[in-house]
Amino acid sequence: MKVRLNFISPFVVGGIKLVSNYIESIDYIPGNVIRAALARYILNNCHYYDPDEVVTIDGIQKKNWVYFKDKPRCSDCKLQTLCQKLGDIRISFFYPKDTMVIPSTLMMCKMDPHHGFVDRLIQQPRCAKCEGGRGRVEFVSGLLKDGKKYNVVKSFVTRTAINRYTGTAKDGSLYSLLAVSATLQDQNTGYEENVFEGQILGLTPQELSIIDELRIGKYTSVGLGRCNVTVMDEKMDTPDVSKVIQSLKEFDAQYKRNNGINDDGCRYFAIKFISDAKLDFGFADVNEYMSTDQYKAVWLKALGINLDVQVEKVYAEVFNFRGYDTSKVGEDKREQPVHMVEKGSVIVFKTHLAFDKVIDYFGSLEGFGQDTDNGFGKFDYHFGGVC
Repeated sequence: MKVRLNFISPFVVGGIKLVSNYIESIDYIPGNVIRAALARYILNNCHYYDPDEVVTIDGIQKKNWVYFKDKPRCSDCKLQTLCQKLGDIRISFFYPKDTMVIPSTLMMCKMDPHHGFVDRLIQQPRCAKCEGGRGRVEFVSGLLKDGKKYNVVKSFVTRTAINRYTGTAKDGSLYSLLAVSATLQDQNTGYEENVFEGQILGLTPQELSIIDELRIGKYTSVGLGRCNVTVMDEKMDTPDVSKVIQSLKEFDAQYKRNNGINDDGCRYFAIKFISDAKLDFGFADVNEYMSTDQYKAVWLKALGINLDVQVEKVYAEVFNFRGYDTSKVGEDKREQPVHMVEKGSVIVFKTHLAFDKVIDYFGSLEGFGQDTDNGFGKFDYHFGGVC
């Protein structure tokens, strides 16, 4: 079901600490952040919550872990179903209302962003609207709304850390947060809203509507991240396979034309990650240069695709990520490092298979890589351009 988060206060999510006293929030909310907020809500309302309780999950000791305790007052708890289902529900990434992820193959005019976009897969990398039709373009990333590059509104929030022992301001601890404060701002009327949308599967609207207010992200104890949760009416769109096949054929023809390929027996199609993806490239033992074909094989293996397709091109941003698991018991709360492929990355495949077989296989996939239950690794077909 489609869910809307209407924020009452700014929020900070997943920000990278560039210096010791400055953190900037990202402009989207991963599913694991939503799950953590739901877990905190359950614990705060649990009759049997014990902050010192330690449970063992997959051989790792953890605190603040949500599980159904099945005790006398649990049967009357309004959160009973949510508590029982929390580990099984699937949560997507949440994005600002009415936005979409920009595919990494899009390029924008360097002289005038109003000239629109060029897709490197099906068009030549130049701006036809510039004088002479050869304007310079550059790759662009982020979010798109109404066909234009989109940015959320961020505002500075400055705080002073508190010394836990004296209860007074901690010496040298003034820090600044660049928080997401609005997704829409009208300069004329002063109207603002801060609304994000995504999907939660495995709960009914009635089970989710019990929640009156969630606190999402970091620094919730100082008032950040407060939001209301609303279940949206959503029509179930059944994918029209014939239209998808037609779009794939059109992309195949445009791609071949743009890249000078004359091979009727080979078909090309592309996917776009609509969320970050955690992939295992297995680079631990690499100590020499790799050829392009070897890199393509590494990508195909990391994606785990079991179909007769080959990786043709990759447009991706990949970085090493190592987060923290605050539920761990002990000093070392770091998670295992992963390769994170950024949302918007595009992969072009080639195959001799018919497109209906491609659709059958890719339609059976939940996503690529790890942590797909929290929205990582989600993808969609990319047909070129803004689509």
